[in-house]
Amino acid sequence: MNLSPELYLKFAKDVEPEIFENKTPKFHLEIIRFIDGEGQYKAIAVFRGAGKTTLLNKIYVLSRLYFAAEPFIMIVSANEDKATAFLEAIKGSIDKAATKGYAIARGKAWNKGFIEVIINQGMKDEDGKSIEKKCYVVSLSAGQDPRGMNIDNMRPTLLIIDDLESKVGRYPIDSNANRQKLRSWFYADLLPTLHPTRGKAVILGTILHEDSILNNIVNSTEEMDAKQEWTYIKIPIIRNGASSWSSRFSMDKIKKIQSTLVSKGLANEFYQEYMCAAIDPQKAIFKREYFRYFKGVEYRADEPFTTVTVTDGVNKQELKIRRANKIELESGEKIWLKECQIYTVADISSGKGRDQTAYVTFAIDRQNRLFIIDITSGYFTPFERSLRVIEIYLTFNPARIGIEKAGMQNDFFYTIDTIQKLTGVNLPIDPLSHGGNSKNKRISNLEPYYRTRQIYHNASLNATDELEAQLLGFDPETESKSDDIMDAEAYILQYIAGRFFDESYDEIYEEYAEEESWV
Repeated sequence: MNLSPELYLKFAKDVEPEIFENKTPKFHLEIIRFIDGEGQYKAIAVFRGAGKTTLLNKIYVLSRLYFAAEPFIMIVSANEDKATAFLEAIKGSIDKAATKGYAIARGKAWNKGFIEVIINQGMKDEDGKSIEKKCYVVSLSAGQDPRGMNIDNMRPTLLIIDDLESKVGRYPIDSNANRQKLRSWFYADLLPTLHPTRGKAVILGTILHEDSILNNIVNSTEEMDAKQEWTYIKIPIIRNGASSWSSRFSMDKIKKIQSTLVSKGLANEFYQEYMCAAIDPQKAIFKREYFRYFKGVEYRADEPFTTVTVTDGVNKQELKIRRANKIELESGEKIWLKECQIYTVADISSGKGRDQTAYVTFAIDRQNRLFIIDITSGYFTPFERSLRVIEIYLTFNPARIGIEKAGMQNDFFYTIDTIQKLTGVNLPIDPLSHGGNSKNKRISNLEPYYRTRQIYHNASLNATDELEAQLLGFDPETESKSDDIMDAEAYILQYIAGRFFDESYDEIYEEYAEEESWV
C-alpha cells in the first residue's frame, strides 16, 4: 500500500470528522510528507496555533499504527501532563476507529503512560498465516529516564518529540542552566534510545527561545555538530506574503496578533513564535526600532490594465498589469515614482532544496530615502521566475534589474533572454557579482542604512513581516538558513555604494549562443 498524507487524512476524517473544523492547510500535508521522507532525524519549527499536536496524535500516530503497524512509538513532551494528554488523545482515536470497524484494538496494556495496540486481531492471510501485529505506545516527560522503556529488547522505532521546550515546568526555557540540562538529556539520554537502523526521531514545536534546542537545529549550525544529521523545515504563519492557514488565520487576524504583542513590548515573541525566527539580542545587528514605514504604493486606477502574453515557447500566460504611480507616506505626503530612481534586485534560487527566489524593488527619492515598494518571493519554476520579472518591470519600470551571475543563476539569464525574444519585452538586466564579499558581509552592510533610518518598509505588504523576521534573526557569525529576501535586498548596495559587474549581458548570452534546444 502506498502510504501518503492524503491517505492518512482520509482515514482520520472518517474516524473523527469533528476535528476538521477548519479546512486542512497544505502545510499539514507538507509536515506528514516530510516526516515520512528520507532521513532519521527530523526537525519541524511551526507557528503557534498550527494544530501540530492534533496533526501528530489524531492523524499521524494513529495512521502509522493502523497502516504501518509501527512497532514502538515513544511520545515525549515537556511535562507529564502534556505527555499523558497526548497519549490519552491517541487512545481515544484508537477506540473510535475500532468502533467504526477498523482492525485496530486495545491490547492487554492500556495504562496512563503505556499501551499495547493490536492490528488485524485474529486475522490471517490467504495462506492461513496470522497477520496480527502488536504495537506499543509509551509517553515520556522531559528529564525522565528513557533507558528503561525498552519492550522485549526492542528500542523505539518512532520517537515523537512534541513541544519539548516550555516556559514553565521542570525546565523553564528562560534559564540558561535549564536549557543546558535539557539539551544534555536530549542528546545524551533520549536520542540514544532510538532504534539504530529502523528508528526515526521527530522534534516538532514552536520556537520559544533563541538558544532552544529547536532553534539551534533549524536556525543555527551549532546543533549540527552533534553526530545526528538533522533535516528540517520551518513553517511560519506568513509564507510568500500569504497566511499559511487562511481559514484559521486571516491576514487581518495575524496583523492583530502582531500589533497586540508589539504594543506590550513583545515584538520578539511574534517573530519567534509565529515567524520561526529567533536570535540572541547580543548577536542581532538589526533592531526592530530601526524599521521605518510608509503606507503603501498607489496604482494608476484611471488607466486600463496593460495586457501582455508571456511565453518561453512551451509555457504561456497572460499578465494584466496596473502601473504603479506614487508612494504614500505615513504623514499623508505622496511621492511620484517618476521622480525616483527605481531598481529591482534579485536572489535567484538554485532550483533545488529549500531556497526561494526573491525580488525586491526599491524607489530612491531625492532625499536618498530607500523605499522598499515591492517584495515578490516564492518557490518558482524557471518560467515563473521570468514571469515575475516581467510583471515587476511593467508595474514599476525599474531602471535596472540586478541579478547575481553565478551557478544556476546563469541558466536564468538564458531563460529570460529566450522569453524576451519571444515576448517582445526588453528588460534592463544587470548581471551582478558579489565582488568577493560573503553573503553575510553583504547583508551586514545594510545595517548602517537601517541604523540611520534610511530604509523604509512597505506597511501594506504581507511579505514585509517575512523580511523583518529574516533581518531580526540574522546572525553575522553564522550561515543563515533563511535569507532569500534580505539577500536580495542587500544587492541594492551595488547601486548606491558601488557596483560589481562580472561581464556584459551580451557576453553572458554568448555562452548559450550555440545551443539549439533553448525553447
